[in-house]
Amino acid sequence: MATTVVIQQRDLVETGQGIFYAARPLPITDASLVAFLKQTACAIPPRRARFCAHPAADAAQHDMLIACHRDSYVPPHRHLDKTESFVVLEGVADVLLFGESGKLETVLRMGPLSTGRPFFYRMPARRYHSLSIESEWLVFVESTIGPFRPDASENAPWAPSPDQMDLGRAFIAAALQSARGT
Repeated sequence: MATTVVIQQRDLVETGQGIFYAARPLPITDASLVAFLKQTACAIPPRRARFCAHPAADAAQHDMLIACHRDSYVPPHRHLDKTESFVVLEGVADVLLFGESGKLETVLRMGPLSTGRPFFYRMPARRYHSLSIESEWLVFVESTIGPFRPDASENAPWAPSPDQMDLGRAFIAAALQSARGT
């Protein structure tokens, strides 16, 4: 009987800032990989890191384990021709759904199954969405079809760009404050 091999830090190859792959036909992870992703996220400006379980960016299916610190800014964005599934493993966050003009339309409070909050969604194509992370960390699994193409998604023209972290966090906070009437 073969033994299962859990991915270790030494197995990882970084292909971009905070983006890791491991050449394993059966990627198996545990809490040590989550700890590594958190440690990595703390050291880089986006404040998030991911493990890609798919073999390469051109794979037909993409499954990612992502750790985001609460200081991370996920700009409102949409995928032009792909859906996206999202499963919360750790932490709590608000998923923000925006209309075409930038009006915040829905706030979905999410957390792991144990919180009683919704823990899963499947985002349709062409829907602007973002995150506001309440806990120190949000760890989730995201799945979509491949291949990865930068031109297949777009950041909202009415929101700060991904490199404007402070403005982006202020934008998200203001949108939530307005939606809550405070």
